[in-house]
Amino acid sequence: MKKDFWNRKVVLITGASSGIGHSVFLELSKFPCTLILVARRAQEIPIPPNSHLELQVIRLSCDLSRESEILTLKEQIQKYVNKIDILFNNAGITAHGRFDSLSMDVYHRTFAINFFGPVLLIQSLLPLLINARGNVVTTSTVSALYGVPGRAAYSASKSALHAALEALRIEMLEEGIGISLVCVPYTDTALRTSGLASDGSRLEESPAKGKRLKSEQVAEILLKIAEDKEARLVTINSSGRFLNWLRLFAPKFLEKTMYKKLKHDFRKH
Repeated sequence: MKKDFWNRKVVLITGASSGIGHSVFLELSKFPCTLILVARRAQEIPIPPNSHLELQVIRLSCDLSRESEILTLKEQIQKYVNKIDILFNNAGITAHGRFDSLSMDVYHRTFAINFFGPVLLIQSLLPLLINARGNVVTTSTVSALYGVPGRAAYSASKSALHAALEALRIEMLEEGIGISLVCVPYTDTALRTSGLASDGSRLEESPAKGKRLKSEQVAEILLKIAEDKEARLVTINSSGRFLNWLRLFAPKFLEKTMYKKLKHDFRKH
């Protein structure tokens, strides 16, 4: 991590009140920078006691599933800063359920937070990003690389965001905007207890089995990626890289592997 890189930077973090977004905030609070914290309960986010004396924190409450609140957020941000060096597009929601049981409301709500909200936010803040020749770092998932069974709405929303931001990267070549899509593996967050079940109710699932990263570990990785505007699609661990390889060269084997591993998530009861 390049410590001097973050000095005097203006950084916006969505989903800053918990999980990976909050860990990014805690790490950056050690530097003399300006942090714009965006979350539904942003005003409740405390300043850590070991923060840098020259740290500036701007807390802005926003529900990223609501277009009107994003447009208001844009106006608020413009009152404080005239550039954004790094935008950590971190807020998101998961949705679990079989394709034939997912309500359309779940699709709409999942896309509102994972796709339409980030797209409108980034679109609204492009002038500030262009002023800094800034970088957008998106917390994504390996589920965006392939349609994962039992995760149709989640996979679709993240895949759609990948496509939109990849198009943006090419369109912004002359403006120098970086776009990094980071496929994060299983991480210790509240994602599985704050997501959506197939009927739209609150998801209540135990954490994924197997090895999981801590949010602090993922935050450190995201910060390193943010320092490199050449980072494009990043898969953090071997399972993500293996999935990406299989979808291209051995899709039938990938389908069988997913069926065997995840059938308990989508079998009919």
